[in-house]
Order: sequence, then structure tokens, then C-alpha cells
Amino acid sequence: MILSKEIKFFVKACIIFSVLSFGFSLTGLLFPDDDSFFYAGNPLIVSHPSFEHIFGHLMFGMIAGAISLSLRYVFLSGAFALLVDADHLMQFFNIEMVSRMSHSIPFAIIIAVVMLCVFGKKDYRLAAIAFFAIISHIAFDILLIGQIYPDGIGRFPLFAPFTLEFFQFQGLDWLYLEILAVGIVGIIAILDRKISIKNYIKK
Repeated sequence: MILSKEIKFFVKACIIFSVLSFGFSLTGLLFPDDDSFFYAGNPLIVSHPSFEHIFGHLMFGMIAGAISLSLRYVFLSGAFALLVDADHLMQFFNIEMVSRMSHSIPFAIIIAVVMLCVFGKKDYRLAAIAFFAIISHIAFDILLIGQIYPDGIGRFPLFAPFTLEFFQFQGLDWLYLEILAVGIVGIIAILDRKISIKNYIKK
């Protein structure tokens, strides 16, 4: 019974995350006059999907979620970090667009708020891993780009759709972002546990 409930929670959260990531990518169609508006191509070809690519995103997400002190959030954080790439589904339509729209802080804020609204306004750990799974995803993208292309630069529209300026990352930037994700998730997990203990004592 408990396992069934956890599976439903996991599947529901993943579906919501995927749909929102894809939906947010649609905002990239609103800027046909921007220099970043172009035909990105089939993601199976241009994005070089591989086992390392998939496993890497899962692991980076799970590392950030590990300090949440809950296996539920460890696995969910890994799944979220992978599902950020649901925005690449737009590329299958063979249309011009601004890519990587959901690789942004505004989307991270939106998904965190949605998770709070859907699953309970006190589940701060869920909101934290939803937000920082995106940061972990970006961190691994930077690392992977550096591995494939020496001195390669990762470019992300961090504040899309408010601005389509692409911010550049390279070198050890991936490490700093992953440390940030782990640190903030850990702080929120500790605070959330303290609040839960205080509420339990009051009862």
C-alpha cells in the first residue's frame, strides 16, 4: 500500500514536471525576431544522446537530492534533472524556435511553486529539489560539453523568457553549480525537518 502510494506520487510528479518543461519551451515560439530563434534540428542527432548523457543527469540530480534525507526525493531529484530535457521535444516538430527555454531560473521558480501547490504547501524539500534539479541539469550539461569539446562553452538562457540573453559557462563552473544545488537543498531539508519536529511537539 505504501509502495503503491509512493509510485503514484513519483509518477504524478514526473508527469507534471515533464508537461511543464515542454509547455515552458513553447514560449520560445514567441520570439521569431530574436537572433536565438533558429531551427535546432532533431535532438537525437544534434544533442548526442547517450548512456553517459542520461546517466549523468540522473546522477547529478540524485547527488543534489541525496542530502534531502529522503530516498523519495533522491530518486525524484534524479528524474527531474533528466526530465528538464523534455523541452527538446519541440525539436521533433521541425520548426524554428529558441532552444533550452526551460534551462532557466524563471522555470525553476515556476516548477517549485507548482509542486508546492499540487502536493502541499509545506513540502519544501519537494520544491527545493524541483528547483535545483534544473541547476544540477545545467551543471552536468556544462561538464559534458567540456568533455566532448575541449574548452567548450555551455550557453543557457538563464532568465528566459524575460530576456533571451545566453549566459556562458565553462571549466569548473559545473562544480560550483552542483555544490550550490547540494548546499541549498541540504539547508532546506534541515530547516524543513526542524519545522516538522516543532509542529509534532506542539501537537
